[in-house]
Amino acid sequence: MCKKIKESKVVEKEELVMSVAANLERPCTISESIMQSCKEVKNMREGRTSKRSLNDLFANIEKWSKEVEK
Repeated sequence: MCKKIKESKVVEKEELVMSVAANLERPCTISESIMQSCKEVKNMREGRTSKRSLNDLFANIEKWSKEVEK
């Protein structure tokens, strides 16, 4: 019984550390990110910006991951 309590405390601490790290790395709040995405979609639908495909997204993700590795 005591071992289970110790393990759960360790897991809770790890989750807390990961949560704090995720919040520190985020440049804006989640709601701000969603609002920005909605604005981008609206601009694409109105023809103000070019539409992007899923292939473009994957290419960007690959490019960003290479930049992070450097």
